[in-house]
Amino acid sequence: MKRIIALSLILSASVSLYGQQKIINRYGLELVRARDGYRLMDENKIVSDGIFDIETAPSDMYEPFTRSRSFVKDEEFHDCETIEMVYKKYPGYELRLALDLPKDRNGKRFPYIIWIHGGGWHTGNFGGHSLQSRFLASHGIAGVRISYSLLTQDAVFQDTWQDIQDACDFIRAKADEYGLDMERFGFAGHSAGGHLASYAAMRIPGTKLLMSLNGIYDLVNTVPGYVPSARHDAYFNLPSQDSRAECSPVSFVHPGAPYCLLTYTGGDTLVDKEQVRTFTKALRANGVKYDLIYKDYYSHNGFNDTDLFEPMVMRMLITAQQYL
Repeated sequence: MKRIIALSLILSASVSLYGQQKIINRYGLELVRARDGYRLMDENKIVSDGIFDIETAPSDMYEPFTRSRSFVKDEEFHDCETIEMVYKKYPGYELRLALDLPKDRNGKRFPYIIWIHGGGWHTGNFGGHSLQSRFLASHGIAGVRISYSLLTQDAVFQDTWQDIQDACDFIRAKADEYGLDMERFGFAGHSAGGHLASYAAMRIPGTKLLMSLNGIYDLVNTVPGYVPSARHDAYFNLPSQDSRAECSPVSFVHPGAPYCLLTYTGGDTLVDKEQVRTFTKALRANGVKYDLIYKDYYSHNGFNDTDLFEPMVMRMLITAQQYL
C-alpha cells in the first residue's frame, strides 16, 4: 500500500474550485460572451423549464465571478494523511479508494464518511470530494473516497451497488489497522454520488448519517430533460418500472433511517426539483430527521464550486461531529 500526502491532488482540486477555468457568475452558472456583455449559457433551458425567472434575477447574474476562499485556511486541508489502495479488481480495470485519516491518531478510533463521487454514473473517480473529505479528516472525521464501476465500463446499477458494498466490507476488514470506528459511519455524495450515497444510507444497517448534495432519489417519476436520461436505459433498465423502483433511494426510506442533510439549488438544470421534494416527503412520512439547505439561483454544482463551498464544508463538519 502506498502512503501519500497527495498534495498535488489537493492543488489540482483547488485549481478546479478556485481557478477561472470557465467564465461563471457568482452562482456557478456558466456565462458566454454577448455583444453587450454576457448571457447565461443555459438561458434557453432556464426559461423554457421555468427553472427561475430571468427577468427578476439578481443584477450580478451576468457578472463574471472569481472564486476565492474567505475563512477556511489552507492548512485545514492538510492535517491528515491520505492512503490509496486497490479494493477490487475486474478483468479490464481495478477499483481504488483513498483513506483520509487524521495525522494525530495515537491509537484512537475515528468516525468516518464514505464519499461517493458524482459524474452522471458514467465518469469520475475517488478524487471527487477530495477537499471536503480532507477538511473533515483534518478535524477528526476520517474519509473513505471510493471509485465504482461506471456506465462507460459496461456496468449496470447492480454492479455499482455491489462495488459499494464490497468497498464497505474492505474498509470493515481494515478498521483495526486504520483506527476506524465501525459503529460511527455515514455516506456523502453529490449528484449521481448523492443518489448512490442515499441508496447506501437507506440500505446498509448501522448508517448514522447521510449528506447528499443535489441528489437523485426517485427514478420512477422522472422528468424529460433531466437526469437520468435515455443514455441510462441499460444502466438502470429504465424501461422497467420495477427496476426504476429498485434503483430508487426513496423506495427504501424506513423509520430507522439516518439523519439526512440535503441540499438543492434553484439554478440546477440537471436535477429536477421534484426529486428532493419526493425524498423529503418520504422522510417525513417515516419520522426521519433531516435538514434541507436551499439556495436560489445557484447551479447544480453550487455547493461544491462557488462561495457556498466554505459554509457548506463547515456545515458538513458540524453535522458529522453531531451525528457520528
